[in-house]
Amino acid sequence: MTASHAATTRPAERTTTERKVTGWTVLIWLGSFFFVMLVANIFFVYFALSSFPGVVTDRAYEAGQAYNGEIAASRAQGELNWTVNGDVTRNSDGIARIEVSALDAAGNPLTGLSVEATLQRPASPEPARKLVLGEGELGRYSAQAEDVAAGRWILQLDASSGTEGETFRSQNRIFFSE
Repeated sequence: MTASHAATTRPAERTTTERKVTGWTVLIWLGSFFFVMLVANIFFVYFALSSFPGVVTDRAYEAGQAYNGEIAASRAQGELNWTVNGDVTRNSDGIARIEVSALDAAGNPLTGLSVEATLQRPASPEPARKLVLGEGELGRYSAQAEDVAAGRWILQLDASSGTEGETFRSQNRIFFSE
């Protein structure tokens, strides 16, 4: 009788080398961490200072003091009950056309107004463009601006009557596509 013996083999023992955490290892990891944080902070500080500084007005205190006057002017404007509608278009050549129609409380066209439009880029040091709108037909005023780039703009309309000093102000954000 033959007996078959199954050969049993043990898996080879793995030898692992333990890495000891020494003071130098901790120091290198800690130093590397703070070095990465320092580089990231230098990167962000550089780009924050080299981009838009965030200053909207150089005289913030004076602008804050004049705010009550702006509130009073807004209330006076509301009492006028003027209806002022504007249309702004831009063609592919970069020429923007601004058209404004103004009606009084009775729905009659307002004539003889002094109308100015200001186009300004939000959050940009680019200077504002001021336009004087000329009166065409009764109660309709228009002007053109050249080299108006595509993108976001703030349009401020100021209309005032020369006789009674009545004023109207509107500020709108507009977008010109390519």
